[in-house]
Amino acid sequence: MRYEAVILCGGEGWRLKPDTWTPKPLLEISPGETLADRQIRWLLEHGFGNIILASNRAFPESGFFSNKAVKLCLERKKLGTGGAVKKATKLIKTEKFYVMNVDDIVFYDPRKLFGYATNGAAVLLAKPQLPFGRITTKKDLVIKFEQKPTMNIWVNVGHYVFSKELVKEYFPDKGNLEWKTMQEIADKKYLRGLKYKGDWLTVNTMKDLIGIREYFETKIN
Repeated sequence: MRYEAVILCGGEGWRLKPDTWTPKPLLEISPGETLADRQIRWLLEHGFGNIILASNRAFPESGFFSNKAVKLCLERKKLGTGGAVKKATKLIKTEKFYVMNVDDIVFYDPRKLFGYATNGAAVLLAKPQLPFGRITTKKDLVIKFEQKPTMNIWVNVGHYVFSKELVKEYFPDKGNLEWKTMQEIADKKYLRGLKYKGDWLTVNTMKDLIGIREYFETKIN
């Protein structure tokens, strides 16, 4: 089976400013490796032979930019995540393909998600960690304190598999897939979810970036 993917690389990373003005895909997360590099390498290691970078800029800085398996789908105007996927689909040759956010790092075999897209679409799910300490009280007495507990709900990890037919019919030419499209395909019973229980790293703030760098430094050492 041939595996192809679209990496959404068009975010501006406003919550990281003014700490850094580096485009989010080019943020270094470990020595010599950017977010874009890591995600491309991860897909290549799992046998993906066609990787599309959906973005409003090129990435010649990436060590993988010259790799023949990596292609750029350039947006002249901002299309949103849904529009970006729809435009990038023109460069996809397989009937089903992987879609992922450049800033959502997971640790599993992405080919597994294809097995859940039997109705045309699949999404990776995870239980998020609360960024605060949770307090349990009895009247006005604190009886339990939990530092950053895992919440007992499932959320969207930003990794998907879609069929080209479904994208053509439901995705907007311009607009985000998370706002309306995902609910529409869920209502039609096309969407299945794979529950993921491994580490999930995401970059939204400078604190997140520092935490990810520390994570990879620990893994390397």
